[in-house]
Amino acid sequence: ICLGLLAQLMNGHCLFATFLARSLPHASIKVYLSGVRALHIEQGFANPLQNCLRLQHVIRDIKHSQGTPSSSCLPVTDDLMLVIWKSLDLQFPDHCMFWAACTLGYFGFLRSVEFTVPLLAGFWPSVHLGVQDIAVDSTSDPSCIRVIIKASKTDPFCKGCSIHIGRGKYPLCTVQALLAYLVIRGDGPSPLFLCQNRRPLLHALLTDWLKRILASAGISGNFSSHSFRIGAATVAGHNGIPDHLIQELGRWKSNAYQGYIRNPSAVLSLSQKLA
Repeated sequence: ICLGLLAQLMNGHCLFATFLARSLPHASIKVYLSGVRALHIEQGFANPLQNCLRLQHVIRDIKHSQGTPSSSCLPVTDDLMLVIWKSLDLQFPDHCMFWAACTLGYFGFLRSVEFTVPLLAGFWPSVHLGVQDIAVDSTSDPSCIRVIIKASKTDPFCKGCSIHIGRGKYPLCTVQALLAYLVIRGDGPSPLFLCQNRRPLLHALLTDWLKRILASAGISGNFSSHSFRIGAATVAGHNGIPDHLIQELGRWKSNAYQGYIRNPSAVLSLSQKLA
């Protein structure tokens, strides 16, 4: 009986990984599996992923089938952030939510999986951002926010980490944008970023909305939700931020961050489109 239950558990994890592969890249699937492992261990159970050869083969096959991610994704820079801001009417709750998400993703160097939800029913409190993961240094005059990232690509054991984002110059200010959104959102469980219909901000929605805004402004190119993280690294590099600080800000464990910094010609071409 124990062997039968074990086989069913392994098969369930394989099916779960296959299901996630419909909308998530290989690296993000590994984050969710890390969450599964952490939940089991927290409840006093053994690591369900240990020695699970079938799951390892499934993950490997998913990686091979998805191929190597394209490096042609363009960065969202300060100029493009202003394009996004100007296209929105922050009196609308959904626009306020979207702007807060954009500023957090950009100035926080976040991976899109760290502040969005992959599926409507895919919210995990132990993995995804919630209101309780946001804190300010002062309730009367906040100058900095702290964001707890509970799980990430480089945190397979879900130890979590905190990032801090200071006040910026309006309108490019995560502190102002996020606090304005939280007034509208209110407290309560569920994902941090919710549409007015109480549905979470999906990874696909973020990418689609971003592309539509830029296309309407006459800006073409390969943009995605990952463009915020690429843009943060690119702008930091062009502004003379030392390499080791860029690596720390983006929580890269290797020199992979160097591939995120786009060359000046790519940024110049974007600037010319805005002229």
